[in-house]
Amino acid sequence: MAYFLGNPTLNPAVLVFLVMTLGWPWALLRILLGVPLVLGAALVATRLAPHVAVDMRRLAADVPAAPHTGHWFRDWVHCLVRLVVRIVPEYVVIVALLGAARALFFPTGALHWGNNPLVLIGLAVLGTLFVIPTAGEIPIIQSMLAAGLGAGPAGVLLMTLAPVSLPSLVMVSRAFPLRVLAALAVLTAACGIAGGAAALLLHL
Repeated sequence: MAYFLGNPTLNPAVLVFLVMTLGWPWALLRILLGVPLVLGAALVATRLAPHVAVDMRRLAADVPAAPHTGHWFRDWVHCLVRLVVRIVPEYVVIVALLGAARALFFPTGALHWGNNPLVLIGLAVLGTLFVIPTAGEIPIIQSMLAAGLGAGPAGVLLMTLAPVSLPSLVMVSRAFPLRVLAALAVLTAACGIAGGAAALLLHL
């Protein structure tokens, strides 16, 4: 869980990119809230599922084993193809549905919503669900700030767009119990609200 969450949240390259584009206060905010999020999620996962271990053999059982041809590269390609066939369709469907709903959840006037607490909560939920590429939250936040988005919503998106998304939660659902993934989503959204509040208090 720590690796799954820490990889996008505390990625050093993304933090450097943050410093270069949005400035060091935003990168520092990401670190100060990201570390507790990663450690807290790992602790919560352990408490909620103390007897659950990620059994790679059980996960591999979901996909028919590739025949052993005696050539490592050919066997690797067989395994990769089977993994892609299982994961890509569900990923594409979920991303397509989220993309279709984007205009509904983020209308044209969204930039003028301000720092209303209900707006921060709504953005925390949406930011937790939507999927973006690595570091994709930075140009999104930069563009929205330039267009007049408040610091509160920007802080929320900073802490929710990167860590998890609905597609990523679905893809690891075979490894983690549903209660763990639900707790992770709630923790991420709460961290986003904390990020929005901190950005407001620090006048970022």
